[in-house]
Amino acid sequence: MSTDISNTPNPLLTTCTEESASYLRVIHETLYQYPGPASLAYNTAWMAPLARIEQQVLEHHLLITPHPQFQHTQTDSFGNRMHYFEVHSPHSELKVVSKSVIVRQPKPLNKACSLPWEQMRFTALRDHAQKAEFCPFAYPSPMISVHPEIRAYTEISFTPGRPLAEALLEFATRIHDDFEYKSGATQIETTLEEFWEMRKGVCQDFSHLAVAGLRNVGLIAAYVSGYVMTYPPEGEEKRLGADASHAWVAVFVTGYGWVHVDPTNKIWVENDHVIVAMGRDYSDVPPLKGVCYGAAQQQPEVAVTMQRINPEETSYGH
Repeated sequence: MSTDISNTPNPLLTTCTEESASYLRVIHETLYQYPGPASLAYNTAWMAPLARIEQQVLEHHLLITPHPQFQHTQTDSFGNRMHYFEVHSPHSELKVVSKSVIVRQPKPLNKACSLPWEQMRFTALRDHAQKAEFCPFAYPSPMISVHPEIRAYTEISFTPGRPLAEALLEFATRIHDDFEYKSGATQIETTLEEFWEMRKGVCQDFSHLAVAGLRNVGLIAAYVSGYVMTYPPEGEEKRLGADASHAWVAVFVTGYGWVHVDPTNKIWVENDHVIVAMGRDYSDVPPLKGVCYGAAQQQPEVAVTMQRINPEETSYGH
């Protein structure tokens, strides 16, 4: 059942819905194979889903082969679970498998989301503790810059007095329509400016553009890493490993919290998404990063599988 967030319903605005809980199992496998033995490896992983009001983490396991000689888990400066590990023995491959069971139940948008967007600017915050907490998400970061053209592009949607959720969804829709999703068109190192000129890229680029535009007009915006469920063509079975790591954007709304929208798919983030980590941009929350010694750098093989499951299929079933 849809939930109206304004007194006058707008046909453009499709809000988050109050759906029953969705149970998801996610398996994220990353494999590095080296042409020769690596002597040492130091890595950090952001693969543990975040616990949120709309997302309960029932299980999470990180399996690393070969077994690390040292590892620990900590919370990073943005509240994400971060795993650090070291492999000291010679190895020709490194495999990292993250297994999670999550319950998703989207938090419906409320009246605060229909207030004029200007009221949600960083400069509108009056609480000093909140200002300190959200400052990193309001200003340029390593991969997000001040960009006059992107600001002008964003202001087409964020006109004076417009309800925030309405402007946000239209902005995400325009990014989806104006830029081409093309796998392989960009790399992790591709800059925001290069993507802006090329007009094609992947979810990381779409999300960086959205974050940049929102910050450029004064809003508090975070880059979100996670997963999204994909569906096979009608009549075909879903292939294991066919899902993928994904990214989108979240805007902080006073009186609600983080509002998540997916510009790659021009949809609100609901039951088909799993939130893993939130940062200023991709450089804060890559799934896996590190260094190895004694082997040439290799591109990893990555496979993600998401499946809907019944509650009784979890160890917490009831």
